Amino acid sequence: MVRTTSARLLMATVSMLALCVSAHAQDATDETPKTTTDQTSDDAAQSVRETTIVLDAISVTASKTGTSVIDAPASISIVDQEELQRRQPDNLGDILRGMPGVEVSGGPRSTVQMPIIRGLTDNRVVIRVDGARANLNVGHKGGLFIDPEVVKQVEVYRGPASTMQGTGALGGVLALTTVDANDMLEPGQNIGARVKAGYTSVDHGMTWNGMAYGRPTDNSDILVSVTRKNTDDFEAGNGEEQPYTDDDYINGLFKAGLDINDVSRLTLSLQRYSDDHELPSAPDGTSTSNLTDRESTQTTAVVGYEYDDSANDWVDAEVRLYGMDNDIHEVRISDGRDDRRELQTVGLEGSNTVRFDLGGGELFTTVGGEVFRDSQEGRRDGEPTPGWFPDAEMLISGVYIDNTYAVTERLELGAGVRFDSFDLSADGQEDRTDQAVSPRFSASYRVTSWMQPYVSYAEAFNAPTLNQLYNDGLHFSMGPGNNNFFVPNPNLDAETAKTWEFGTNFKADDLIVGGDAVRAKVSYFRNKVEDYIEQSTDIAGGTTTSSNLPEAEIKGFEAELTYDTGVVFAGLAAARIRGENARTGEYLSNISGDKVSVSGGYRFVDEGVEVGGRANMVDAQNRVPDDEDERDGYATFDLFANWHADEVVNGLTVNFGVDNILDQKYRTSAATLYEPGRNVKISASMKF
Repeated sequence: MVRTTSARLLMATVSMLALCVSAHAQDATDETPKTTTDQTSDDAAQSVRETTIVLDAISVTASKTGTSVIDAPASISIVDQEELQRRQPDNLGDILRGMPGVEVSGGPRSTVQMPIIRGLTDNRVVIRVDGARANLNVGHKGGLFIDPEVVKQVEVYRGPASTMQGTGALGGVLALTTVDANDMLEPGQNIGARVKAGYTSVDHGMTWNGMAYGRPTDNSDILVSVTRKNTDDFEAGNGEEQPYTDDDYINGLFKAGLDINDVSRLTLSLQRYSDDHELPSAPDGTSTSNLTDRESTQTTAVVGYEYDDSANDWVDAEVRLYGMDNDIHEVRISDGRDDRRELQTVGLEGSNTVRFDLGGGELFTTVGGEVFRDSQEGRRDGEPTPGWFPDAEMLISGVYIDNTYAVTERLELGAGVRFDSFDLSADGQEDRTDQAVSPRFSASYRVTSWMQPYVSYAEAFNAPTLNQLYNDGLHFSMGPGNNNFFVPNPNLDAETAKTWEFGTNFKADDLIVGGDAVRAKVSYFRNKVEDYIEQSTDIAGGTTTSSNLPEAEIKGFEAELTYDTGVVFAGLAAARIRGENARTGEYLSNISGDKVSVSGGYRFVDEGVEVGGRANMVDAQNRVPDDEDERDGYATFDLFANWHADEVVNGLTVNFGVDNILDQKYRTSAATLYEPGRNVKISASMKF
């Protein structure tokens, strides 16, 4: 078990290390000019640096002006293509594991997983796939379907981000971006292809992916990808097979881009995911008494237009039209009962950023808005289901203005405000409308070139879901005469989050050796959610209903640090979060145990080989509501290696890893099903 004192000590170490790094960085800036010998060392380090191409990641969620993550006055983490290659992820949980303040609900079954950011999940987290909102949330059944083989980058914004990312972002934003032809083509190449095969030992899984991409003309690009994955049931750390955890999906992706001229670009993304396997009716739990043959499909289409002319201060615009269709079709094996749940989302959004020169300071003003509609439909044996999944619609529209003002080279101020309105309706139910104004403010000051403290305040607004308002009818049965029924609550109020965050960004180059880079973010936050919506089940009374808590409070500390020399790299992340009903003191659900994650590795640059490992340590979680089980602490250790074998076979890359190398039996804070045991992963890809 990972004890609380150990977790606290390690998290304190993160902060102290960041401060020590900063102090050393100041010393580095005061050094005298280098000698010829020093310059030779720098040239060698620069050669390594150019080989590894270490760059600061650019955030797509913090602003519309291409802010780097380390300079943003916010808590942001990015998993890039290099890190994805190390992890060889099978699902969302593999991608987000170790990220501070972030967990995954639903357990290890990939089609059930949903992100939890700072203790908030479901519709309190805005999920975007290539910019399209993924709004499906069907209780125990999940609602996010991803193919890791086509994911280029995963960005998580922790904290209210409604101003520009849209209504509902009380906890934050999860933004997934898929690859396009420009990511895959080598310099000077106009056409190419990649084939990839992967194997996982814990579930005897096989993954196949094929991509073709190219530039048919000088101003256009196209990519086509197809992935097929098939697995058996996996084994937990004690060697016990976890039933009905097998998977079988196929995913197709088509992306195209057209450069209309030097400053404008038109893009198209089409993706279809289809999964077919046997699952329990509530696949986020351990019960296997109610099995279904489930087919899940998700079809996404996004059309985008961008205009960006560095010589034009008045127009920096983007427009996006998207649609997403989600369909969960289940046939109960015992009696053939046929259930179908479908959600269609159609949205349009756009923004424009104007730049002003104000007496030496630079002001960026972004004006934008969005409108989207969710339409859901439920059928049981072909008939409407007004109780547990009613035919319903939700229309949400919002407009905003956001400003970033670089007052001086050191001082930056940010302020914005958003207005949202929603209209919810369901057949045979009372309509609901509401509106809200959500402001935000931030200030950061670069005390030195290596330290940037910041403070921010943001509000966010979240409408109740269609299911929270209108669910009515049988929830579950525990035997003859012992049934539990949904009770609708059409009077639910919308949730409002008010969050203060205090943090510091650290960055330093050439700190210990020439060409190295240190990046660190440390923050403390306090989020008060008014009219917090919580679902409660009364076993004795036989009812399940959603209701508003007057106020919930979630607060915590997060830290993230990376170090990279081009040869040696390391990372450290930590989080400590607490959540409770502010009136009664009762603990909230979905709050993870204290967490510390460590990773590191070494690059044999000349051989194209990288090796490393990671550790993820989570403290026991006994701060849970009375009706939830406590969770034991755990520690898992992974190894990874990859080889870019161009010197042997041009275009060949081999990846190897062992997850949970000690075969630990554990479950995460937000799951009842145990995670996979020791898992050997190997994959090979060939580019032509």
